[in-house]
Amino acid sequence: MPAAKRSAPSSADATRAFIDEHPSIRQALLDDFVHIASLARKIQDERDVHHQEAVEIAARRYQQEMMALGVEEMPVRAILRESRLEVRSRMAMLRIRENGKILQDVYQLGQGLFPTLRQRGVFQMIQGSEALTILCGDDLLGSLLEIIPKEAVLRTERGLATLTFRSDPSIEETPGVIALLAELLYRSGLNFLETVSVHTDSTFVFREEDVIRAYGILSELTENRSVATPRRKGVASRTTGS
Repeated sequence: MPAAKRSAPSSADATRAFIDEHPSIRQALLDDFVHIASLARKIQDERDVHHQEAVEIAARRYQQEMMALGVEEMPVRAILRESRLEVRSRMAMLRIRENGKILQDVYQLGQGLFPTLRQRGVFQMIQGSEALTILCGDDLLGSLLEIIPKEAVLRTERGLATLTFRSDPSIEETPGVIALLAELLYRSGLNFLETVSVHTDSTFVFREEDVIRAYGILSELTENRSVATPRRKGVASRTTGS
């Protein structure tokens, strides 16, 4: 039986997808700074959509929908504009069954690493009701697996990267930050494996092949686009000016 032919996205779907993949255009629409006809022509060129009028109508409708919600987003976007965005590569994630003895051994290992963590990278533990997730630099994974019985390991994943927004303390009193970031990633078809919010840090974990695209989307939210990866042997460090 021949495979079903995949239908092309509608003008409305293509328009919304394009806007969601470009937060700067999304914000300009909210501020009513966009010439709709020019935007429609750009979407036509890039998404091979044939009916400009349909694209213009879809863009105006989406603009109206966003404006209805835009007032609620303003404090969130103000915080993110002043945040610093940090990328870390060569990360790993380990999920293990909850066990008091194992947890104690992991805590002891973490305490031993604490003086050098700023140079070595990340070591975070997220405790759930039945499992413990550990996010760490790839070079620390071997040390963890040495002290954790094989039968307690639920999943190990290497080749990960993190994106972290480092924000003003007012983020703790501002609802909707994680929701906005997750929505932008969802609308762009990007999956994140884990999210962690600690004090002023909001971290998303990706597979490395997705992190450059995720950075391109989320970095448009901040005026400070510095990217810092700690220098370790075999790991490049890259910084772009704000």
